[in-house]
Amino acid sequence: MAFEIRRVVTGHDDEGNAIVRQDEVMRSQERLPDYQAMTVWCTSELPVNNDESAFNNGEPGPKGQRVLLRIGELGPDAHSASVMHRTETLDYAVVLAGACDMELDNGEMIRGLKAGDVVIQRGTNHKWIVRGSAPVRFLFVLIDANPVRAGDRILGDDLANLHGKISPMPTPAQ
Repeated sequence: MAFEIRRVVTGHDDEGNAIVRQDEVMRSQERLPDYQAMTVWCTSELPVNNDESAFNNGEPGPKGQRVLLRIGELGPDAHSASVMHRTETLDYAVVLAGACDMELDNGEMIRGLKAGDVVIQRGTNHKWIVRGSAPVRFLFVLIDANPVRAGDRILGDDLANLHGKISPMPTPAQ
């Protein structure tokens, strides 16, 4: 179920002309059963520094200063691979291929997400449910955010359901 993408990273030469810094094929890795993903790029500071002297090959910086680009793919009928979880990030989830539903922790189901649809996750507890016989491929942009406040509660990361199940995500240089 692994997949590959081509990553082209641009930069500048000493005269300020655009150049290709990297041109490589990246291969996904299994993070959960029936879930493959790769981190394509991650920033190390905000605002991002595009100077050549600051080129960091997409290595993540400290929490609170990261924007992460990830591509992931859930296998057919892999709803058990996606578990309820919440992160301290603002996530843009773009369905690239396939069809799925999204379940929220209150049981609400968002049905019929398909290629081209976008979900904006604002620190909410959710899981993905693949529908059909084709895998679902996502493009995720995760931006570090402050924990959500709901009344007098602070809703931080909730990754307990992933504990012991998820494989670490290597950085692009790995």
